[in-house]
Amino acid sequence: MDLADAGNVTVPAYLAISRKGYAVHRSGRFMIAENGEHRFLAEGPLQLLGLIALVEVRGESWQASDDEIDAYLARFES
Repeated sequence: MDLADAGNVTVPAYLAISRKGYAVHRSGRFMIAENGEHRFLAEGPLQLLGLIALVEVRGESWQASDDEIDAYLARFES
C-alpha cells in the first residue's frame, strides 16, 4: 500500500482517533483529543493521530535520547 499525507486522510484520521476512544474538539487553531488520561493538541487530525501513536509506541517517556537524536541526524541531515 502507498499512502500520502493529503486531504483524503483527514476524515479517516479523525475516525481512527475516535475509534481509539478520544473525544475531539477544536479550540482556536488547534484540534484537541482527550480520553481522560491523555490530552493531545495539534493543527489537524493526522498530526493528532501521530502524537497518539508516538505515546502508544514509545510510552510516557516518548522523548528521544541524545544517541537517538544523533543517529537520526546522521541518517537524515547529512
